[in-house]
Amino acid sequence: MDSDTVPLGGTVNMYSLDKDMVFYDKMDQYLSAKISCLSSYRVEHDFQKELKEVSAHLTKWPDDVLFEHANNNDPDAVLELAIRYLSGYGVFKKNYEGALYVLDALFDPQCDRYVGNNASPTHIVQAHSLAAYAHLHKFLASPAERTDIQRDERRFVRPETMRLGVGASPLAYFALAAHHANESVKLGLVSPATLLVGAKIREIGEVLGADVEQTVKHGKRFRPLWRATARRREEIFAEERKRQLKADKSPNEYVCALEGCGIRGEKKAALRACGGRCPMDLKPSYCSAACQKKDWPRHKPICKPNSEGKTPKFSDEDKPKALTFFELGDPEDGDVPEDEEEESIEEISTQAREAPHGPGRIIDIPAPGAPGGAIQCTSNTMDPESMRSFRDAVSERLQ
Repeated sequence: MDSDTVPLGGTVNMYSLDKDMVFYDKMDQYLSAKISCLSSYRVEHDFQKELKEVSAHLTKWPDDVLFEHANNNDPDAVLELAIRYLSGYGVFKKNYEGALYVLDALFDPQCDRYVGNNASPTHIVQAHSLAAYAHLHKFLASPAERTDIQRDERRFVRPETMRLGVGASPLAYFALAAHHANESVKLGLVSPATLLVGAKIREIGEVLGADVEQTVKHGKRFRPLWRATARRREEIFAEERKRQLKADKSPNEYVCALEGCGIRGEKKAALRACGGRCPMDLKPSYCSAACQKKDWPRHKPICKPNSEGKTPKFSDEDKPKALTFFELGDPEDGDVPEDEEEESIEEISTQAREAPHGPGRIIDIPAPGAPGGAIQCTSNTMDPESMRSFRDAVSERLQ
C-alpha cells in the first residue's frame, strides 16, 4: 500500500495557535470523524484537549510515515488512512470511495493489501463503523456530489463497487451502510455514526409506512442496530423529560414553546402542537408557524433523534426493496443483547393560518410601577407577530 496506489494528493497548511499546538487544515474535521466513528456515543469528549492531542498525533504521523506502517501490515495505519479520506485531511477533498478502498484491506481476504489477519477485534469493529459512515454519506450525496463519487468509483476500482456498478442506486449504498452499522453494533461499538444510520432507517420506514415499532422488536434484518437506535431514542426522551421537570413553568398556562416569545393562550386552542412523531408529553405547542420554525433547531433532536441530511427519494423500483429492511422475523432471528432549499420540519398540526378571530392570546408588557412589574394584554384578533410588536412598542414608551 503506497502513495502511488492510494494517492492522498493534498497539501497540509500549518497554523501556530500557541506554543503547545500546531493547527493543520481540516484538523477539526479529522477529529470530528474520529469521534463519530471510533468511540461509543456515550463517551464525553473534551474537544479542545483532544484537538491538541490530534495536533501532536498528526505531527508524528506525516504521510510518508503513515504509508510505511501501512505497507508493513499495520491495521492502525489502515484506519488512519481511512479517517483522512473521510475527513478531507491531507487530501484535495473528502473521498468516501477512497476510505472504502483503504478499508478493504481489513475486510477482504482476496485483497492483495489484506491485513485483517493482523487486526484485533477493536480494529474490525471500528472499520465497520468507518465503512458505515462512508456509505451513509454516499447515500446522502447531492446530485453534484454523485458525479464526483462516480469519478472516484472509476478511479479506485473496488470489487464491491464493480459488482454493484458505478453510479449504483442510493438504496444500494444505504444497504451497505446499514450492514456495516449493524455489524459494528453487533460487535459492541454503538458509535454516533452507527446511530445516524439507524435513525435514517427508521425515518425511511416511517415514510414508507412500515410498522417501525414492530420492526424494532421483531425485525428480520439489522435487529441489533434497530434496538440500539431505539434505546438511544428513549434516552433522548428521558433527558428531555428531566430537563422539562427543571423548567420553571406553570402547568396551567398554555405558553408558546419558543423561548422569549412571550405569547400565552387563554385556552389550549390558542396554540398548535408540533405535528411530528415526538412523544405526546414532549410535543411543544406554538403560537405561530414562524415560532415553530425558529424553535426547530432545539426541538429537532427530540422530533427526529440522530437524524442528519435529507433522504434521497427512492425510485418505484427501489421502494419494494427498501421495504425488505422492515420485514419481521421469528423472535430468535438475530436476537442479540425533489430537493428543497431548506430542511423540512414537522409542520404544526393545523390546516389553516391564524384566523382574524380566534382563541384569546396573552402577552405581558413590562411596566415599571405596575403590580408584578408588567401589564397583561389579551387579544383574540391580533396575530402573534403583531402582539409582540405591540409589546415592544409600548414597552419602549414606558421605559
